[in-house]
Amino acid sequence: MSATRKEVKTVWLALDYACNNRCQGCYAANSSFKSQPMTLEYALQVLGFAKALGARDCLMIGGEPTLYRNLGELMRQARPLGLEFKLVTNGRKLASLDYLTGLRDAGLSHASISVEGASQETHNRISSSSSFHEVMKAIENCVKLRMNFNTLFTIGPDNAGEIVESAKDLARMGVQHILYNVGLPSPGNQDVEGGAESIHPQTAAAKIVEAYLELKRLGIKVKFNMTIPLCLIDSPMLEAMLEDGYISSGAHCHIFYGKGVVFEANGNVLPCTHFVGHPLLNLKTLEIQTADEFVELWYGESGLHGTFHEALWKYPHLKCQQDCKYWGECVGGCPFLWVHFDPNQVFGQQGEAPS
Repeated sequence: MSATRKEVKTVWLALDYACNNRCQGCYAANSSFKSQPMTLEYALQVLGFAKALGARDCLMIGGEPTLYRNLGELMRQARPLGLEFKLVTNGRKLASLDYLTGLRDAGLSHASISVEGASQETHNRISSSSSFHEVMKAIENCVKLRMNFNTLFTIGPDNAGEIVESAKDLARMGVQHILYNVGLPSPGNQDVEGGAESIHPQTAAAKIVEAYLELKRLGIKVKFNMTIPLCLIDSPMLEAMLEDGYISSGAHCHIFYGKGVVFEANGNVLPCTHFVGHPLLNLKTLEIQTADEFVELWYGESGLHGTFHEALWKYPHLKCQQDCKYWGECVGGCPFLWVHFDPNQVFGQQGEAPS
């Protein structure tokens, strides 16, 4: 695939890695959640770079982005760029209707609110907080203001049995977009050493199928973002789930297609949010000052479309490149799975998925 400016759709701003939760398996754990807020000036500069790449969406992340004191001002000052501002949040500060209203008025177009379990006990245990009721209030506030938002439940070993109950509760609250991810390892994340906090891909596939059958029976629509290989689901079932719109393929993974870029406060540029502490390059070290300089760099050998991009498509198992009708749409699961799980064990030694 050749790289063009049109390929970049999304920019992630890691505004500050400070967080008021400590969720199991968090991609940002390698930051030690140290507060290093991005200056407003630098945030506006890199948004200009992103616009030059053709980005349309700006996802504000952390840590917890609502702890960033310039959040509203950033959106107000960046309005001329014409970007859609979206928030990935644990939702705790959105429990304040006034605060949420202020963000909406400043230009927030969408919020993604993390829900870690169907029960207060599970959510609070996984997030290492007492935030369950705040999150539920945040969801109520988003419904009340008719905000464009989704909930995001990350499936792991401790909550995989609560998929259906969480969907039922969220549907009753009026949530229109109920999303599920599969928890992933991150490089350098000590909490997931050996995949301890990551659910096995085969187990995740079985739980997703089980939940799909029950939720379809109940008439509750959700979406599973498939960061695991699609072929772990039997073909007839997979076709039904795709047709019913319950699962998405891996094609949304921006690092394979170069559709996104992540900026950190310290100048680091990442190919994915899970690469905290493992940047491709640093804008401040390289003294990149203009959008044209960044565009040239990003599409060069040091950027995502260079050697990193080429290496990424060399997938570790032949099953994904031989006679797979979904290859290219399914990218064989997130690459981080194979840091902690053996693809030969997951797919089978001879390229056949285990039954």
